[in-house]
Amino acid sequence: MTEAVKQGTILIVDDSEITRELLSDYLQEQQFGVLTAVNGREGFERALEHHPDLIVMDLVMPEQDGLQALDALAENPDTQEIPVIIISGKGTRLDQVLSYDKGAYYYLEKPFDLKEIVRKAHELIGRDSE
Repeated sequence: MTEAVKQGTILIVDDSEITRELLSDYLQEQQFGVLTAVNGREGFERALEHHPDLIVMDLVMPEQDGLQALDALAENPDTQEIPVIIISGKGTRLDQVLSYDKGAYYYLEKPFDLKEIVRKAHELIGRDSE
């Protein structure tokens, strides 16, 4: 996590190391603090421990997928208010509908636009885009 957090903290939950690194590097350049997790279970644990301002999460992951993690986040009073952006390479209409039904604020298909993630992060965290 970066030390000088100006824009808020974002938890990236994705089993792809490439996606985690890409998002992490870009978001840190944009002055966000960043935490990472490799699956939904670990993401939920980090959310409980660190209370990030936003979670960006993949749907398809081992141990606990994004939909299961959305359920866990929604059921816990300490995490239910954290906004979540789902990113998915799977891209089915059903996954999109289920993500929104389970509380996701946005559903973006991979490959996603990094600038779009930042715009949505600013919106959800309540900061003005620069």
